[in-house]
Amino acid sequence: MISMPLIDAPDVPLDSELIAALAESFTTRDGLIIDDAGLTWMLWRMDGLEAWWRFFEEIIDAPMGRKIANAACDEEEWLLSAGQLDSTGWFKRKKSERALANRWWLHGWGEPSIDPPGILSVGLNPVFAGLLQAGIERLESRRFRMKWVTKSSDLCMLELEDSQDQLPASKSVTDSVSTGEPYQMEVESGWRLDGQRCHLIPTGIFNRLQESCAGLTANMNQDERMSWPDVDEGFLAMAQASKRLFIAGEELFLAADSEGWMDSCAHIFGTKGLSQPSNVKSLDDNGGVELTFSALPNPALTIGMLAGAWERCEGRPVKVEFITNQADLSVRLTSRHEIV
Repeated sequence: MISMPLIDAPDVPLDSELIAALAESFTTRDGLIIDDAGLTWMLWRMDGLEAWWRFFEEIIDAPMGRKIANAACDEEEWLLSAGQLDSTGWFKRKKSERALANRWWLHGWGEPSIDPPGILSVGLNPVFAGLLQAGIERLESRRFRMKWVTKSSDLCMLELEDSQDQLPASKSVTDSVSTGEPYQMEVESGWRLDGQRCHLIPTGIFNRLQESCAGLTANMNQDERMSWPDVDEGFLAMAQASKRLFIAGEELFLAADSEGWMDSCAHIFGTKGLSQPSNVKSLDDNGGVELTFSALPNPALTIGMLAGAWERCEGRPVKVEFITNQADLSVRLTSRHEIV
């Protein structure tokens, strides 16, 4: 009897240059992705970020494209103030433009164009339009009013007009943390993981977006609201969007006990920069757990994902509580309704 060889899936080439650059530019510890300045980043699948955004706008019940574009522009302005695009000597303009293109390549943002201003291979257009606006403003040393125009699924153009607005310089909205071990990520050509296009997004964009929700009211029924602690509307909408995204996803999350929660959080959330718990303990016989984190750069996103994971595991609505002290934050996930 002749045995036939198994047919292997085709090998997908890894981008060794990008892998080395990521390990040189980022570190990781406790489920965080950290840059050289100690600021945190998150790894998003392109389709995941777009889906999260649809959920978020539906929940916050307002068009928020301009808000997240401004958040991206302000965060990138702050990050670039460290001098990443500032060149000197001969051909400094060309050096700065190359630095901008390399920055976009490193983070998986697509291919930026300065003249005409636009982006090839984009994802969530408002985010990348805001990022490019900040880059061009840094290169030109002046401010613009920006409008983005979607030309196709992989091309977004920017319309820029000189602005006379006297805006203050952007400030940090994210606490810095200590760095860790070199960030090791096996990235395929085209900034893909398992064939899916991905990006590294600074956490500060989401922190700024949350602040910009002041005065808005999330569109949620009372039963759903009662399952969350007393938080601002931006937190609520972002967390609920994250919860819906996780429930709608396909990631396998197995957590039958405390050890299962630790392992699954490290594998699913820690690899994305959403943090992972330092301790997990069971609260009751109905799946209740308490997860303790030493750092949560954006609690709304992570806690929302955890809530989605609990509902996926337990098959019933979750109630969320969290306790913050100087050292850490503890998240409690229990059944929303009494079980008899």
